[in-house]
Amino acid sequence: MNVKGLVSKYLKSRGVVATKNALGLNFTYEGWNFLFWNDADDPLFFRLTLPGIFDVTDDNFAKAIMACNNINWNYKVVKAVLYDYEDGKDKGASVWMCYEQVLDATPDVNTLMHCALQSLVSACEAFIKEMADD
Repeated sequence: MNVKGLVSKYLKSRGVVATKNALGLNFTYEGWNFLFWNDADDPLFFRLTLPGIFDVTDDNFAKAIMACNNINWNYKVVKAVLYDYEDGKDKGASVWMCYEQVLDATPDVNTLMHCALQSLVSACEAFIKEMADD
């Protein structure tokens, strides 16, 4: 089973163009930028992410952590995480949404991708709303 190939086939069937990179596949779906991680060492592990949905600063750090905790508690198989980055000129942190699942040998990719995409967007919208609330 090649999960990356199955995901690529799913996206093509919906007219979504994915670009390959060192980590897996990047694609835009309904205005959201996704990254599918391909783990060649673990072919049954599925990880789809919405990277960098929110920039974390010293001023919003505590609120972002609490919002991540709320997402992690309320959304099954979705994780909200703070990701520290350093790209040579910039250093900081951002929130990423991750949908992770261990697959069986014959996954129903249509159902999996639909659920993953919808769950990630829903969790992301909830996170953004929580951060906007005072």
